[in-house]
Amino acid sequence: MRQNIKLFEKELINFFNSSRNLFENNGENTLFSFLFKLDNLEISKFTDSKLLEDKIFFYWRIFSEDEEFLGIDPIYTISANGENRLIETNLQVNKISCNLISNWNKQDFNNIPIFLGGIKFAPNQKSERWKDFNDSDWFVPKILFLKNSNGNFIIYNFCSLNNFSNSEIEIKKSIEFLKNLFIEEREEILPAKIDDPIYSNSFNIWRSQIENALQNIGDGNFAKVVLSREVNFKLNNYPTISYLLDELSAKYPRCYVFTFKKGDSIFIGASPEKLAKFSDGWIEIDALAGSAPRGKNLEEDFNFEQFLLTSEKNLNEQQSVVNFITELIKDISEEIYFNKKPIIRKLPNIQHLWTPIKAKLNNDFKLFDVLLKLHPTPAICGTPWDIAQNYILKVEKHDRGLYTGNIGWFNLNGNGEFAVAIRSALIKEKNLFAYSGCGIVEGSEPQSEFEESEIKLKPILSLFVDEKVYQS
Repeated sequence: MRQNIKLFEKELINFFNSSRNLFENNGENTLFSFLFKLDNLEISKFTDSKLLEDKIFFYWRIFSEDEEFLGIDPIYTISANGENRLIETNLQVNKISCNLISNWNKQDFNNIPIFLGGIKFAPNQKSERWKDFNDSDWFVPKILFLKNSNGNFIIYNFCSLNNFSNSEIEIKKSIEFLKNLFIEEREEILPAKIDDPIYSNSFNIWRSQIENALQNIGDGNFAKVVLSREVNFKLNNYPTISYLLDELSAKYPRCYVFTFKKGDSIFIGASPEKLAKFSDGWIEIDALAGSAPRGKNLEEDFNFEQFLLTSEKNLNEQQSVVNFITELIKDISEEIYFNKKPIIRKLPNIQHLWTPIKAKLNNDFKLFDVLLKLHPTPAICGTPWDIAQNYILKVEKHDRGLYTGNIGWFNLNGNGEFAVAIRSALIKEKNLFAYSGCGIVEGSEPQSEFEESEIKLKPILSLFVDEKVYQS
């Protein structure tokens, strides 16, 4: 690996020097990006490094698609708060020049992540718990470790907004950082376990909220609302992040495994739901709603599957999500493709009704214009979304923060991928705040919805317990 870093340093400096005149003449908002191929790379292990303790970083992996990256240390940030956060983010993104100086063309890449981050479920929630994250929070990393079907790579980014005269000094500092990162010996830390459960949303509270929501549905105030639970646990040790990420990737290989670290906050999860994937003018969106447990055997599992496929309540809930998505993108799409009947998406602990939707976008689309239309979907908020969201903000005693928000990446080519940030938790030192939610519609029953929420907590809580240790 040392030989790799020496060669990386040599080629980086050569490419930087050969691009100096072009870089200086392009003016503000020019991004310099150098890509270098490595022999091998264990990306998740870096998340435990002491060298990253005081740094912002973002990790992303889809195990089944052989896609993984870790972005470290912002060189450029875009953040916005308040009701217009997505509009302001969009304006800032559109102001960025398309001046990109890179050697990517040698690798024939156009899907390299540049901006990493996420969007909270709702703006203006002021809880101390989520203070490290802005309502809309994105950054360009100085260093990106990337692994995909083409190989293993380091990408070094430099922005013209930084002090150009110090560029060579910054490069040398980064090389030294990488050398130390690769040779660092990491202490073996025992996995963190749940030590002291704190119940912040018991069944009695949950039942009261469901009954109130059903009353509002009966009164015609809204057709659906997605209510969430927060459970709080004390851990006996500071968690080993790489262990959590590797466990989630192994257990949920088709999910988006992610973590976003800022300050003393670590947001982590394994989401089964794609909000949107943008690639070469096409968009892919998951409509995911309706839930049932996995069976103890094949016969029971099949029965649960058939229940979902024939349940009027669940089919109506799923159809409302499909209608919402297709209605919103029809004005910006030339073609929309999806099957009218949903299929089953099976995960190790739960199964859902699933409708993959794909559309050809109009040439003049802007990525954040589309996100502005899509968030929040009925799958994590309700219908009508604005009335449902206002209701949620009034009745839920906890702030959702990034939970049920968006998490992902995008670049200057209009490509990007975003997951709905569910099956997730916030870790602050030795405190674990885990979240789950359920769609409440006419016919919902508090006990069954509570049991469903317990199943949705399992991906996170199973990382910290050998058996179920919390009770309601």
